[in-house]
Amino acid sequence: MRESAPEIANLADRGRCDLTLVLATVALVVLGLVMIASAGQMVKLQRASGPHFHFFFRQLTLAGLGLFVMALLMRVPYRIYQKYAFKALLAAFVLLGAVLVVGTKIRGSSRSIDVASFDFQPVEVAKIALIVFLAAKISEWGDRIRDFRRGFLPLAGTGALMAVMVALQPSISNSVLIMTLTFVILFVAGCRIKHLVLFGCAALVAATPFLLHVSKVITRVVTYLKGGGGGAANFQLQQSLIALGSGSVFGAGPGRGHQKYRFLPDAHTDFIYSIIGEELGLIGTIAVLLVFVFILRRAVRTALRAPDSFGYVLALGIGLLVFMSAMINIAMTTGVIPTAGLPLPFVSYGGSSLVASLAAIGILTNISVEGRERKPSAGLFGLRRGTKNVYAKRVV
Repeated sequence: MRESAPEIANLADRGRCDLTLVLATVALVVLGLVMIASAGQMVKLQRASGPHFHFFFRQLTLAGLGLFVMALLMRVPYRIYQKYAFKALLAAFVLLGAVLVVGTKIRGSSRSIDVASFDFQPVEVAKIALIVFLAAKISEWGDRIRDFRRGFLPLAGTGALMAVMVALQPSISNSVLIMTLTFVILFVAGCRIKHLVLFGCAALVAATPFLLHVSKVITRVVTYLKGGGGGAANFQLQQSLIALGSGSVFGAGPGRGHQKYRFLPDAHTDFIYSIIGEELGLIGTIAVLLVFVFILRRAVRTALRAPDSFGYVLALGIGLLVFMSAMINIAMTTGVIPTAGLPLPFVSYGGSSLVASLAAIGILTNISVEGRERKPSAGLFGLRRGTKNVYAKRVV
């Protein structure tokens, strides 16, 4: 760990390490610690006795662990993951199955496993394992992904199976994220659009009966379609919008917000973006949004410079995972979509999400180190829609 900072600086000086990506990530982590120190102390006072900054110190410890993991993975050649992609995916499915059996129930959902007083959420690791598996198979199969039975169906089916296991917890927001991420990766890799449409429609029809039996989902969707209004079902969103509106342009200042005083539930977790808006204002919320856009841009840049198709898909998948998670969280807190239980990457309180996200950035940074300067041969994403994979060798 003590050698990680000089090593990163040395790589950056040689023009090989994407130091700006690392700095952007660390900036979000620091912002998260500041906002958790502000909102988390009130949550702790409301729930139990103990240090006012319990959540801050716990997140600080986990941030240290996550940064260590990130620095470590920056030194691990990313091609190693291709060799163990299938085993990693199997391990992810085992963990997702275990959480359904021995998971800790919180608010009616079983999403975590208690490991030495730490709530480990397997879905955070599973999402990365899925990206690695998709990248490995797309790289190996090449144009085979344009064949429905031999290429597209096995990959889309893998994503769908993981989405189903996550939905059984239930965690519908993560399930939707997994399916969307799978579809976008397959689309960019060059699969046939008609296959995506057919599979997507079939998945939607199959999922509808299940969703109709999840009362929480029905309540949130109905409330959203009615345009809000009063009542307990819309209380959290109302308080979130109040927090964002009261912050105005410049905000009330760090620690000076009022919505954390028993008004806004989950202020230090899923709705921390609202606290940012209240205390740092419109400027703060736009700055956070731009940082996530910047991370996606750097991920696309890394993908375009990757030396092989595995690195290309892996880099793009990681960038999409971080960006899409952030956009869903921001859209939720601003009322654009129904309330969903997704944290804001790097910022919200929660060790599993933080450590997994930092690990993903470590992998992405290593791809940038291994990458090389090249002129993209097919537009923004480096793959032509409807033609062969320009990286991968053809599979006969």
